Amino acid sequence: MSQNNNDQQKQPWDSSFGGEQSEENLPSRTSIRKRSKRSTFILSLLILAVILLAAIPVYRFVVDVNSSNTPSDDVASSQTTVKTSEPSSSKAESKSDDSAASKKAATEKAAEKSKASSQKAAKAAKAKAAKSSSIAAKEAAEVSSEKAANAASKKAAKASSKAAAKAKKDKDKTYATVTEVNGYRFALAHGLTLAELQHLNPGVDLSSVHQGQSLRVK
Repeated sequence: MSQNNNDQQKQPWDSSFGGEQSEENLPSRTSIRKRSKRSTFILSLLILAVILLAAIPVYRFVVDVNSSNTPSDDVASSQTTVKTSEPSSSKAESKSDDSAASKKAATEKAAEKSKASSQKAAKAAKAKAAKSSSIAAKEAAEVSSEKAANAASKKAAKASSKAAAKAKKDKDKTYATVTEVNGYRFALAHGLTLAELQHLNPGVDLSSVHQGQSLRVK
């Protein structure tokens, strides 16, 4: 009886559609957070996909526009390249000409320097040879003059000795004046034979001597 009264006292809004659930069957906060994060990630992926799908047609349009403008740009760039290449080529040619001229000038300068050094060396060698030859000539002249002086000195000494010997010999000689009528008597008067008198006076004819003639007797 009391149970029926309780059932009658419950109102329709006090009951839920699926019935009341226990607290144990309710989801936890961690699971709710995981679900919300997962939902947010999926939503982000969907937004990114939509953006990409919307960007593809725009990218294609931009590419088409750029491709339509590229030929004129290529022509302009090629013309610019041609125009810039011409000055660069002329500049390279002028640079090569300058380099060739500088090399030629350097070669000529080196040749002139080498020629000047060779001439200088030749002059030095010539001067050295002349100096050597003058020294040799001077030494030869000194030697020859010394030899001549020695020869003259020897000759003078020889002549002097010869003269001294002759003077000594002449000093030792004794001459006498002929007073006799012939050479035989003159030889006897001085204690000589006719042969000894002839030996002392070679070249004198004793048979024809005369008074007053001087003859060597010693």
